[in-house]
Amino acid sequence: MTPASRTTGAVTALLVFLGIGLFGQVGWLAALVLALIAGGLLGLMLGWLGDDGGVVMDGSGWDAMPLPPRPVPQAPVPMAAPEIAPSGDAVPPVAVREMPDATRSIYAGGPDDLQAIKGIGPKVRQALEQAGVTRFAQIAAWDDADVDRMAAGIGRAASRIRNDDWVGQARALAARRQEAG
Repeated sequence: MTPASRTTGAVTALLVFLGIGLFGQVGWLAALVLALIAGGLLGLMLGWLGDDGGVVMDGSGWDAMPLPPRPVPQAPVPMAAPEIAPSGDAVPPVAVREMPDATRSIYAGGPDDLQAIKGIGPKVRQALEQAGVTRFAQIAAWDDADVDRMAAGIGRAASRIRNDDWVGQARALAARRQEAG
């Protein structure tokens, strides 16, 4: 608020108080409250109208603005060498920590239909395959860090992956596939 708007607001409050208090049919307390409200509103309005604008929005201040910190790239997860399935097909490599011995037998057949997981459509399935994820067991082994990393890699929100419970669905589908196989 500028000094001129404060002065104008104070004068307005005084005039309203005197006008209502002397010529109105309300008591002095009501006149005082109404005067303060009217003076404050007029002072704020004049301060707003007389504002010099503050920050110029023509882009000239962009050079002085600090840049946000860049994200630190994460080290890649070491990959296992491709295995050869009994059928002679090469099994796509996956992260070593995602291949416990208990699930290694699941990888003997072809890739799983990842679209069986709610939230995975054709485009997301293709992005997952490009990232090397073709099995339910791979998704079932994800922890929170893996969900965040994969979400960034496939252009999907990590919260969406968690809300759709891809990991839980993949665990159930992997267990069903292991029982059938």
